[in-house]
Amino acid sequence: MACAGWLLAGGEGRRVGGQDKGLLPWRGRPMGDHVLAAMAPQVGGLGIVANRHADRYRALLTHHASGTAHPVAEPPAPTSLGVHADDPGLPPFSGPLAGMLTAMTATPQEWIWFLPCDMPRLPGDVLATLWRAAHRDGADVAVPCTPDGLDGSRHHWVCALMHKRVLPTLQTAFISGERKVGHLIARCKWTSVSFADAAGFANFNTLETEHGGD
Repeated sequence: MACAGWLLAGGEGRRVGGQDKGLLPWRGRPMGDHVLAAMAPQVGGLGIVANRHADRYRALLTHHASGTAHPVAEPPAPTSLGVHADDPGLPPFSGPLAGMLTAMTATPQEWIWFLPCDMPRLPGDVLATLWRAAHRDGADVAVPCTPDGLDGSRHHWVCALMHKRVLPTLQTAFISGERKVGHLIARCKWTSVSFADAAGFANFNTLETEHGGD
């Protein structure tokens, strides 16, 4: 599939005492490693945006992008797109939009799938489902949506599949001070894609949920 996957791990970890959330352990491995393992079989290129601990993230990326994590190599391991800090021209720790902007300028593929570093239970069919929906609806962005309560639903904006043609919109929004991914996507031609497995999109925002989630 002509799509790159990017792990967004550039946050400050405020809700976990300033720790690097993507490197916190979950089931014996860093949380970010679980997310990379889920992404790798689904994408043609794999990269990480991280503002700290670049060497540790580079080791995780090498494991998945080199094929050593999937010795049978079926599907083939993705090409490594490297570990990048937020573009130095952007304000530091400006949230996931800064990471998305950085990734888009470092990606040769036209389509980019983003994931946060604290979503280790991701289902294995997410990208294919988003891809089909985007092409079916003629959308530039496809966003997963899961049930939330009895009648509500929740969009997982940072898990979006985006075409690079939204880059000028992203840049304009960022320059104008916008930092909410959902507000950015609302400016684009986008589609919502339903998934029944809400637990698969659960993320860990506190030390309590990180240690208690299994």
